[in-house]
Amino acid sequence: MSAPGPGHPELRYEQTDVRPAAVVRFAIGLVVVIAVASVALLGLFAVFAKQQRRHDPPPPPLARPSGDVPPMPRLQVTPLQDLEQVRSQAEEELNSYGWVDARAGIVRIKIDDAIRILAQRGLPSAAPSPASLPSPSAPPSGERR
Repeated sequence: MSAPGPGHPELRYEQTDVRPAAVVRFAIGLVVVIAVASVALLGLFAVFAKQQRRHDPPPPPLARPSGDVPPMPRLQVTPLQDLEQVRSQAEEELNSYGWVDARAGIVRIKIDDAIRILAQRGLPSAAPSPASLPSPSAPPSGERR
């Protein structure tokens, strides 16, 4: 450090700049140390992996080879695309006409048309449930034995 300047005795500063050669040598040394450490760690990891493979138990005799694909059903690979495909198929079925069962004469109509027809005609009346009908073995309620 230098002596204080005129007029400001508390102000002190460096009179020389940093030497660029020292900074460059430090940066090169740092890169070399990092490279040597990286190579040493990669070699150490390779040694550990080899030791681990030696100590792994053999696969079970009925195990599949690693390249075989498991039987169906399998996990979804692209669930978002599958969901989008299912939704688009459902949307297409809701907004189109088509046969459900041609032999039985059952057809599919657009959902908007189905709602309009249901609003005009109303819901069909429900048939009596089998539990509310009298059983054939029970006598009618008015008869006594």
